[in-house]
Amino acid sequence: MSSAFNQATQRMRRAPYQTLVALTVTILVFFVAIVFFLDAAAAHKILRYFETRPQVNAFYKQDVVPKPQEIELLRAQLEATGLIESFKFVSKEDALRIYKDLNKNDPLLLEAVTANMLPASVEVSAKNPNDLKLIADTLKGQTGIEDVRFAEDVVDSLLSWTRSVRTSRIVLASTQMLIAFVIILSVIGSRIINRREEISLMQLIGATSGYISAPFVLEGMVYGAVGALAAWIMAYTVILYSTPFFAGFVSEIPGLYPTFMFMLEVLGGAMGLGALVGALGGCLAVRRYLRS
Repeated sequence: MSSAFNQATQRMRRAPYQTLVALTVTILVFFVAIVFFLDAAAAHKILRYFETRPQVNAFYKQDVVPKPQEIELLRAQLEATGLIESFKFVSKEDALRIYKDLNKNDPLLLEAVTANMLPASVEVSAKNPNDLKLIADTLKGQTGIEDVRFAEDVVDSLLSWTRSVRTSRIVLASTQMLIAFVIILSVIGSRIINRREEISLMQLIGATSGYISAPFVLEGMVYGAVGALAAWIMAYTVILYSTPFFAGFVSEIPGLYPTFMFMLEVLGGAMGLGALVGALGGCLAVRRYLRS
């Protein structure tokens, strides 16, 4: 293995301009891929945040004042399903305060309304917006609840939009990996063509396909791994410098910015994926030549 690695590095040094071009293009491709991945991770957190915003509102009958034990029993029943993200009980007094806040600029509306005129209610959000209808059906069967509402058409539009965003992120990142594969395949292929006489001589003296392929496969792995490392450094630098600028826009969404540990995981994944893409490109290029 060390002999094959030495051969790979020697070949890269002997053609520095070709190596530089290959590494530069690979770095740019992986930089875009990492940016797409981080963008997809941030988009996932943003989408998860907005997916939990839609709520089911269940209103009790106007003359019903649920006891604390009844509210806790309802909460426990819903939490047992594992579907809910949050549960909030709104008493008649809480409803009056909300009403006053909404209509504080219209004194006439405030004078005629008392707490007894407003219904108590519960507000429930789901971990998955697909489960909102199931939660609504569960609430409809509860004693004392008169009306259950949730914006089903808005939820359906939100789900459709989030699916489209996630699909587009996956397609963009996959496209960058394909580009990196094709670039490494082309570079290694040109290296093989330049050394076709050397490869033919090695075949004549009995060298195995594995022995011939190893330096080219390792060269592809170097392109992929080094390109991913350099791209990660560039991407992380951009994140560090852009964080203060975007902090004010997305401060309400928890955990949006990647932590250092998460970035280390991204680095490991990017280098592993880069080495794999490079190895596959080098292996395929050699196999195509040997078969011909």
